Amino acid sequence: MKSGVLILVAVTIFAMLCFFPAFFRWRAKQRELREKLLSRLSNRSDSLFHSLQIISDRYLTRDSKIFILEYLLSVIAQLNRANYQSEFVSKQADLVKILAELKLGQQTTVKDRVSSQEQLDEIQNALQFMLREIRNMSEGYGVSRAIIRHHIVLVRYAHSLAYRDLLVRQARQDFDNDKKNRALEKYRMALSVIEKNGSVGGSKREVVRLQSMIQEVEKALFSKNNKAELKLK
Repeated sequence: MKSGVLILVAVTIFAMLCFFPAFFRWRAKQRELREKLLSRLSNRSDSLFHSLQIISDRYLTRDSKIFILEYLLSVIAQLNRANYQSEFVSKQADLVKILAELKLGQQTTVKDRVSSQEQLDEIQNALQFMLREIRNMSEGYGVSRAIIRHHIVLVRYAHSLAYRDLLVRQARQDFDNDKKNRALEKYRMALSVIEKNGSVGGSKREVVRLQSMIQEVEKALFSKNNKAELKLK
């Protein structure tokens, strides 16, 4: 009887000696995985906030800014619940202030346009990152897939609008340098880019403007060709 009890105790102790190290290793791995996931979420959110800051109001609507800021604040709340501290979490007060100013219409609107290839690359990279993050947003913080799709459409349009602005700037320079055919080609490219975003309300105004620019160049080309023909006669 005693030997049976001793065997049982020995087996139990042996099992515990095997179990606890494995349990603690598993727990450490889970903690490490959790830290990595929280760190990744924090870093991605910080990058999203940076993208938001560098994109001109011309390319990002007030509603989209509010949408993204509210998402970022929901991430901070999640990180706080997990007792995770980071540089991004420390920006909570700044995000709250910016969001409040946006909702009250107190933020200064800056509608700078892309004027160089370097600026276009920077803006489009920021918009591409923003697009990926919006696509990956879950409904866990209280928005539907329809709202997410709406902002995806707006960010895509912003991407096209930035390209349109650079093309128009280049076309104007070509026109001023008497390179009207090249200017016409770029205006038409800009029109094509914007027409692909017909579901966005603002695109209709841009289409009308671009069509007017194209007509202006076509008239100038027609006049130039007529003069050339008269000289030949």
